[in-house]
Amino acid sequence: MRKIISILVALGLVLGLSVMATPVSANVTTPAVTLSNYCACAGAAYNISFNTTASLTEGVHSVCIEFPAGTTVPTAYEAGDILINGVPVFVSEVTVTGTKVCFLTPVDFPAGPILVQFVIGAGIKNPCVAGAYKLKVSTSRAPDATPVESAAYTIVPAVSDYVWLLDFSPTYPGIAPEFVPPFKACGQEDFGTYNATIDGYLEAFNLTLKADPAGCAPPCTEAEIYMKLMAAPAGGTVTLDIGGVWFTLTEDDLGDKVVLDAAFALAADTIVVFPSQVHFDTVGTYQICFYLECPEVTGCDPEAEEIIVERCVDFKVHQWKDAAKITLREKWNLISLPLVPLEDPPVADLLASIPAADRANILSIWNYDRCTDTWATWGNGQSSLTELVDGDAYWMRLKYPLTGCGNVSWWVWGTEKPMPPASPAEYEVCDGWNMVGFLGTADLDPDLYLWNWAGNMPVIYGWDQGCWTAQGWNLIDTEDLMPGQGYWMAFNGNGAVYVP
Repeated sequence: MRKIISILVALGLVLGLSVMATPVSANVTTPAVTLSNYCACAGAAYNISFNTTASLTEGVHSVCIEFPAGTTVPTAYEAGDILINGVPVFVSEVTVTGTKVCFLTPVDFPAGPILVQFVIGAGIKNPCVAGAYKLKVSTSRAPDATPVESAAYTIVPAVSDYVWLLDFSPTYPGIAPEFVPPFKACGQEDFGTYNATIDGYLEAFNLTLKADPAGCAPPCTEAEIYMKLMAAPAGGTVTLDIGGVWFTLTEDDLGDKVVLDAAFALAADTIVVFPSQVHFDTVGTYQICFYLECPEVTGCDPEAEEIIVERCVDFKVHQWKDAAKITLREKWNLISLPLVPLEDPPVADLLASIPAADRANILSIWNYDRCTDTWATWGNGQSSLTELVDGDAYWMRLKYPLTGCGNVSWWVWGTEKPMPPASPAEYEVCDGWNMVGFLGTADLDPDLYLWNWAGNMPVIYGWDQGCWTAQGWNLIDTEDLMPGQGYWMAFNGNGAVYVP
């Protein structure tokens, strides 16, 4: 009986000791993550904080950080790359499996707050896809080492570059940027915006700073936006209104920094628009460069001392260059060029200022030369018409119906008269019906335009949205010749139209 009691007592002692020897679990709670920057694809320092409910023993217990998929996690580290509560871990005791990094604690840590740091030099890189992410934390003292998810942290769209955009649609609405004509110098108050405080013409445009969402560049809270006049003709002066602030630049200012905005904060979705105007007083080529400078050193690129985004623009200033719009409607249009092109471009090049979707609505172009009694055609596989010139009229056939507004805007540019040393405009006509263009940017009485045919005026027919109009009877809503319109004119002899 005693023997049985002794055995039971001994067994009780063993069981008691077993219970006392069971390790106390170190549960992980409230993991949170902060990054030195949140740019997608960028290298970043990671600070991971959490709490444990029991101590961690040096060289016995381990801590594991499992980064989310898409994170770049190196397989090897150097001393000081990983810290726990400010103490460097032993790199020989670090193991990496996929995106999971585990290491033994380098010293004893009591229960309580833990901070694990991967410094920027550790080589951890953020996922390249923007969005919300969570990492997982575990210790070997947790009951079953189950990883605990952190609070979410957000990776923002990265920015590889900021770009300058110059939009001249306020001055030339409907013209794609690559087709903006050369700018005009003084004395052009009859076209566009005129400011009485400046002796000349103001070209309106929008200057835009925009983030380009691809790759990575650091955010910047102390950015500086400025411009420089880099080239100007002798004696040339540029007057600029940038976002309501006026600047006057001359040759003496070449290369000088002109600050537009300082201490400016940038972000991945930065868009800054400066409604602007510019005036040139002298014919020639000017170059203005726009800059964005960020002198801060930030986490996206720790070795960078500054970021400079540059956009240099050549402004080719012509004394008489103008732009004019021809409105094309569905079906047939009888048109002419209201300006003299500086060159004689192929038909396709002259039509290139029309957006591609609208250009696809042009089916064919026709011209009749009375003096040779021949037709020339462009489109529908025909190419006998190779160029469009001033002084001639053209039939243009468009699709029916047209979508949208029911018309197509076609911007052309050139000079109101031939540039010297060229002779004044002279267009040959022959006895009978001729397709004649009207060179002009304002309505004009036929008697004034055809002045050398006084007393022997031709019969004039125009075309207005499917209806013929005749001289003396509703000639395109008036009795004047109108810019962009073409005409059939019946002359009773050979000769020429001498443009006044």
